Amino acid sequence: MKAFWVVIVLITGLSYTDNSDPVTVYDKKSDTEITLFARNEYPYPVTIEMELELTNLMPSRVIPLIHVLPSKADESILSLKPIKPDKEASYATSYFYYMGDIHAEPDMEYPYRLPYRLGDTHRVTQGFDGEFSHKGNVTYSLDFDLDEGTAVYAARDGVVVELREDSDTGGEGEQFIDKANFVTIMHEDGTFADYSHLRKNGVQVRIGQKVRAGKLIAYSGSTGYVSGPHLHFNVKKVLRGGKYQTIPVKFRTAHGVVYVLEGVSYQAY
Repeated sequence: MKAFWVVIVLITGLSYTDNSDPVTVYDKKSDTEITLFARNEYPYPVTIEMELELTNLMPSRVIPLIHVLPSKADESILSLKPIKPDKEASYATSYFYYMGDIHAEPDMEYPYRLPYRLGDTHRVTQGFDGEFSHKGNVTYSLDFDLDEGTAVYAARDGVVVELREDSDTGGEGEQFIDKANFVTIMHEDGTFADYSHLRKNGVQVRIGQKVRAGKLIAYSGSTGYVSGPHLHFNVKKVLRGGKYQTIPVKFRTAHGVVYVLEGVSYQAY
């Protein structure tokens, strides 16, 4: 299961650019004010949290600042004006950013597609609040009993925002936690779905690709923290500070739209 990441940067009262970083904060100065801009090259929105140390400058927004920067956006986020124009003014800024929009509201009634081939039946080997590993921020996760190499399909329309497929390592020890191959897809309501423990070189999509529910995205495996081949699936929303929380979701099955239960087998419909 892939965690959100956080990047922290410090800038001073000088123009700052770093073309190696997909999220950049920089300033433009005029005779009357300083304007801070932010650029986001990622295929998903990021949330920026910013602190400022100001000398003889008045910010246009409340500090600390929280700003959601859309995908592929370049926009102003704050302006600073001198309090006393005849006095020296300066600033220092520290900020960090993370994947997702903290203001996104999940659609809790959306009926997800089971992430395997229509007509096939698979068992839920670990459900919500499962004893083996579904606790804390991953409480609302599901493990499906999929053999190595089983086709995995998108459970909802979205955009591929992260993936990994180069790992060939897995096992029950904690040293394997960061070894899972995965695909992460962002949905229109701002939530993200993780499809994890995929086989090496089994990903069939690319970063930035738009996919529809039912699209083949990968093949299952046993990489990462596992006791055997299966597919780990969860839907999550981002929280302030770069943390996240999984949320319970319903699935379309041959017997209606339901919350699936541990130990029960379900036919994709």
